[in-house]
Amino acid sequence: MAVAGRRTVYMNVPANRPPKDESFEERRYFDYLTSYRATGRPPLPCPPTPTDAAQRTALGLPPLFEPFTELESTTSLNGPNFLAQAFVPSKIRDNGTGMDAFLQSIVGQPEYARFSFEELRVEAYKAGKKYADVPQPPPGPRPPLQISPLLPAPSVSQGVPDSLQSINGMPPYDQHSFEELRLAFTRAGRPFTSSEINAQKTTLRLGV
Repeated sequence: MAVAGRRTVYMNVPANRPPKDESFEERRYFDYLTSYRATGRPPLPCPPTPTDAAQRTALGLPPLFEPFTELESTTSLNGPNFLAQAFVPSKIRDNGTGMDAFLQSIVGQPEYARFSFEELRVEAYKAGKKYADVPQPPPGPRPPLQISPLLPAPSVSQGVPDSLQSINGMPPYDQHSFEELRLAFTRAGRPFTSSEINAQKTTLRLGV
């Protein structure tokens, strides 16, 4: 027999879920897209009145948000064992490439795919679990440190030319960091080379 307990209100899960589950960002994106297509403007704020669902439908207004509420009981929920939540990468087949891919998310696991991060955390907290199970390595002697020999860097003389994809690799700017170059540009209103920065450090207020 179920015994009613504390009431839990989920303020990010609607009482009546739509046929298609969408994130906040997806819902907001489609609202803006629909409004711009219809009026050329962003959507107007949702009127808070009237609160009666039938009256809002008659006026063509969207329904107001109603949070999902549940009562805790001594009976277990129909679903996975929330107390045993443990992250394991989920292996799937990428239909585009035909290669295996791994979902690095607990909600990608089949037993938790119907729940959000927040729902899993709430259920784990209700079960008294606030920290994930982290496997600890067995005690014992540490393996010897393996030091790999240094490999020679490729050079032009070896037929493999290097190409530094960074402004700091260019001779006119190679004496300053990204941040210093950006700060000099912001204060001077144009790109400054390292020599120009060195000559005008006091004016640009760069350096000690």
